[in-house]
Amino acid sequence: MISLSQRISSVAPSATFAIKAKASALRAEGHDVIDLSAGEPDGAPPQEAVAAGLAAIEAGEHGYAPVAGLPELREAIARSYDRHGLRYSAANVLVTVGGKQALYNIFQCLLNPGDEVIVFSPYWVSYLPQIELAGGRVILIQTEPSEGFQPNLERVREAMSERCRLMIVNSPSNPSGCVVDPERMRELAKLAEERDVMVISDEIYSELTYDGSEPLCFASLAEGAEERTVLVDAVSKTWAMTGWRVGWMVGPTALIQACAKLQGHSTSGVCRVNQRAALAALTSDPALLVPVRGALVARRDLLVEGLERIEGIDVGPVAQGAFYVFPRVDGLFGRRRSDGRVLNSSMDVADFLITEGGVAVVPGVAFGEDRCVRISYALSRATVAEGVRRIAQAIAKLGEG
Repeated sequence: MISLSQRISSVAPSATFAIKAKASALRAEGHDVIDLSAGEPDGAPPQEAVAAGLAAIEAGEHGYAPVAGLPELREAIARSYDRHGLRYSAANVLVTVGGKQALYNIFQCLLNPGDEVIVFSPYWVSYLPQIELAGGRVILIQTEPSEGFQPNLERVREAMSERCRLMIVNSPSNPSGCVVDPERMRELAKLAEERDVMVISDEIYSELTYDGSEPLCFASLAEGAEERTVLVDAVSKTWAMTGWRVGWMVGPTALIQACAKLQGHSTSGVCRVNQRAALAALTSDPALLVPVRGALVARRDLLVEGLERIEGIDVGPVAQGAFYVFPRVDGLFGRRRSDGRVLNSSMDVADFLITEGGVAVVPGVAFGEDRCVRISYALSRATVAEGVRRIAQAIAKLGEG
């Protein structure tokens, strides 16, 4: 009999992938399901990226890539931070298999058993398992829907003990879409300096901000912040290249070297073809993103307007980044489904919507916030509109508890 390690047995599977799998299974059975759980844009990568990938294949770039990444891509990534006033070199960059591997590498290389990590809730689903796999201890800082999920600085100060080693900042946020306001970001940077805490700034949605909100690079917010900050990003969300699996981390050279050593014993270097495509995307005309942002704003507004008309759903302050809405649904708790079951959690609401409404959303409990569900608007306007219509129709059929 196979006996699995305690380490992996204690890790929960990804809720986002679980919902996506259930939607696919229902479709395979002939059910009409609209998937609003998707954490990926529905657009295509820049033509330059596709052309670069094909050219790399035709040129025979089929061999192993350097563990740390192609020098050209590392240099381009370093230069991309010039606009923030940061002067990185290729030595500060490690190319990884998506942003997820960058985070995994960092936790493995920085945390010792019992080290504490500040995480703001709601949080991206893989933060906690990755920290725990590295032996770290998660310190959750709750944020509130009514405050747009902005972090509370006093709570952070109170929670930081002598064992605190890291703080994770994710702005714009998955799942809430929260863009942390600039002054609050600067205060977090000052606090990290005061307490000698390193910051992981997950900036994978940094180019997807709206309503005049400007993307901020955490490493540029305070004197010497780049020495305490490791930046994580990828081509996945901005350039609609989720399946290409090209991410990166940018930070102090000692950490980059340590993470490269770890990566040399796990995945080695990222596929050369994919790196060539990522390089083309990263160096493409930034103007390409203007219509992308415009389309996302229109879809967000369509989704928000529809949800605000549904009794029992509270959208709260409108998110200014990423491509998610994270509304409260606890106003539906206590209501009864047609099969007699009562909704008592975000999981119940998500299950009800997919089975009786034909709409897949992600339960907020997966992100540490059971009052909410995550709904993506990174789909066509027609799909978003039909999804909202189905949600409203399904909820209208709920009975009293």
